[in-house]
Amino acid sequence: MLKENAEKMQVGVILENNMLANDLFHLKINVPKIAEKCKPGQFVMIKVISGLEPLLRRPFSLHRFERETGIIEIIYQVVGKGTNILSQRKNGEELDILGPLGNGFSLRGEKRIGVVGGGLGIAPLLAVAEQANNQGKEVVAFLGARTEKYLFAREDFKAVAQTIVTTDDGSFGNKGPVSRPLERFLEKNTLDLILACGPIPMLRAIANIAEAKGIPAQLSLEQRMGCGVGACLGCAFPIKADTAEGYTYKRVCYEGPVFWAQDVLFSIPEKVNK
Repeated sequence: MLKENAEKMQVGVILENNMLANDLFHLKINVPKIAEKCKPGQFVMIKVISGLEPLLRRPFSLHRFERETGIIEIIYQVVGKGTNILSQRKNGEELDILGPLGNGFSLRGEKRIGVVGGGLGIAPLLAVAEQANNQGKEVVAFLGARTEKYLFAREDFKAVAQTIVTTDDGSFGNKGPVSRPLERFLEKNTLDLILACGPIPMLRAIANIAEAKGIPAQLSLEQRMGCGVGACLGCAFPIKADTAEGYTYKRVCYEGPVFWAQDVLFSIPEKVNK
């Protein structure tokens, strides 16, 4: 491992690992050297247990972090062996953590920001919503999930943003995709910047809406990651570039996970307009 990445490794201590829903957990870790360097939109790679099985670390976006206390928070869903093992880890146990990694969201002189999260894509948006609110910006949050039990952190978002909620099954808030209330909001209102995270189909819809309205947008891409440090190329995604083909592949873990929507290609056309 490169020295710069080795320096990002630290052993953290589990403070809380609480179940939010049947397969959804909220993890708090004391890991000061990582917490002090975190930025909204970044992520960490966690070795869920010591030993060789499972061998690879798992990536987790940063839900929240506190530089003063050295605490980071993660929301994760049990989807396989690694996250199942993590869900059984207890308070006081140690975790081998690498981070913070990747490039996060960037705020500039915007006055009104929209954050759009779908599913677990809600998780990394709270930190940037809180940052924007602390900077005196107006924040509007659009949160979407399959059903009410997966709409975590609603009250936290309400504390810093006007919050609009949707569920696929209509069990809470509006029924339908989270892109729909964003469209309705923009019929009568404006946003200076949109920040979004969620499944690729959702991000494609948000990118189209932002383009149609002429609003700059940043997308946090969700991709499977192997190493988390740009070495394995397993998370490469097509991004517009000044090449003969009009695009190149960039590593979501290293150059991302946040990219400008105008640069992201959700499919490879025969020819890209430069």
